[in-house]
Amino acid sequence: MTDRARLARWLALAARLTFALLIVILPFRARADVLPHPASSLPAVLSDLVIYAVDVLGLATLALWLLARVLDRRPIDPGPRLLRLPVLVLVGLAWVTIPFGIEPAVSVAGAIRLTAGAALALYVLNEVEGLGSVAVPLGLMLALQAAVAIGQAATGGPVGLPWLGELDLDPTAAGTSVVTTADGTRVLRAYGLSTHPNVLGGILACGVVLLMGAATGAATTSRGARLAQAGVVALAAAALLATFSRGAWLGGLAGLAVGLAMLVLGGARLPARRWLVTAGLALAVFAAAGWPARDSVMARTGLAPVVTPTEQRSIDERLEQIRLGWRVVQERPITGAGASALPIAMRALEPDFPYSFYAPHLVVLAVAGELGIVGGLAYAWLVAAPWVLLARGRPRPTAELAAASAALAVLTVVSLFDDYPWVGGPGRTLGWLVIGLWAMAWRRSLRSSGR
Repeated sequence: MTDRARLARWLALAARLTFALLIVILPFRARADVLPHPASSLPAVLSDLVIYAVDVLGLATLALWLLARVLDRRPIDPGPRLLRLPVLVLVGLAWVTIPFGIEPAVSVAGAIRLTAGAALALYVLNEVEGLGSVAVPLGLMLALQAAVAIGQAATGGPVGLPWLGELDLDPTAAGTSVVTTADGTRVLRAYGLSTHPNVLGGILACGVVLLMGAATGAATTSRGARLAQAGVVALAAAALLATFSRGAWLGGLAGLAVGLAMLVLGGARLPARRWLVTAGLALAVFAAAGWPARDSVMARTGLAPVVTPTEQRSIDERLEQIRLGWRVVQERPITGAGASALPIAMRALEPDFPYSFYAPHLVVLAVAGELGIVGGLAYAWLVAAPWVLLARGRPRPTAELAAASAALAVLTVVSLFDDYPWVGGPGRTLGWLVIGLWAMAWRRSLRSSGR
């Protein structure tokens, strides 16, 4: 082996290690504000150049990988054309619209983030050798976040991990995410070590179905490994309940159904049975954890006789953010506000807006607000492309393809109720990670079918 090949091998190994660490800390809110703006009505994460820990690890992974590829001169698989074309459109629009954006400096940072995210998906497609290769970091991430989230739910406050970025959670303080029951009790929603319960919920839901796929499809997986996986899934299900994230709950159900349907319809009997057993365990734990918290669950799902002011405000805020986001699209239909600049454009249109200037909790609208109507259509194309490929290609129904499709279903549902798959470091990284894992599973499924 030449020195060049040896160096390429070590760089690729380092990239795999940084990528594994990225998965472990994926939900972490740890971040640095490296370019603050003057104080304004916008939160720092919306107006400043904020770098998350996952951003640093993502860039490190890409740098190491690309250096390795330059040295060993191996080609890079760009992925299915139907999937890569909308990605190229989104990345291209992010850069082309910078001069026309409302805050070009913010849009440069947004374009870099979008480009890095797409490159991370490309890394996953080319370098991840099946879901089994990421099972350990996935399991560690889920177990850590579940333990912290369950502890927060049990104590009604933080568990004492500020050095890991845990927020100082106080359910009586304004700004803390809570569920208010009919009798006025404020119940803390579990954050784990993340920025928000919704973000944690989405990551838990995606992580659960991916981990299920890593275990159900491996014929060589030991009984002990499957039991450990089931234990992590059970913990994560209880933590998912404690986030009280409605979008993640619906997404999780959709993911479990999609994964099972693909395995059953594809005739994969043993993986289907394993999936069904683990899914049943997750649902049973979720229901058992939900029974003592039934008043909060009913308040959160709208099943309570009276809608509490907290829940009504949450609904009203989201509807108003969608209305204001649509106004931005109408004002700037071609160029949008620029990558990452939608909240700034929302504030410019309605400075006296009574709610937070967060992007609409509807990702396709948020993308259209940033990159114009063409950008919104490109995002819709990106979300639809995997399902078109599945319907058209009819690949061999492997367990990892079913799991990756299940995670994609989680992400698709979540994108209808939240903005974080497009906004913010952890959620944005989750989105590109799932897309990359799906493309990887698709390619491996085609190869196993001899196509």
